[in-house]
Amino acid sequence: MDSSLSILRLFSVLTVFLALVISLFARQVGAAAAQGAADAAAVAVTDLVPADWDCTDAGLPSHATATAAQAAVDRTAQLAAVQPTAVEVHADGTCSVIVSVRVESHGWLGAGAALAVACRRPASSVGAVLHAPVAPPC
Repeated sequence: MDSSLSILRLFSVLTVFLALVISLFARQVGAAAAQGAADAAAVAVTDLVPADWDCTDAGLPSHATATAAQAAVDRTAQLAAVQPTAVEVHADGTCSVIVSVRVESHGWLGAGAALAVACRRPASSVGAVLHAPVAPPC
């Protein structure tokens, strides 16, 4: 009888440990997926920005948020445990497009949320002269 209880105790401790490891892994995957989705969304939005953009939120294309959301969904589509829940697109005074993506990842011990922010500037005039997509850092 003692050996049965010992095996049961060992199995329950291993099960809890496994659940913790899988949940931690799911949260790390969620954080990495959020950053990848934010980067992809920022690239998609800067591809939409016209050359004569006035560097304001009002000057962004009307479908910039929808494009960013679609890029985030496309980036996380193959991860069953990660779902994007919010996407925001803003512009700042340095002509940068700032995209924030919030995702939720599901593990054995519940869900975890991750927020990632990506910043990207449209290709500069120097890049147009060189025929290369030169995007200065934000």
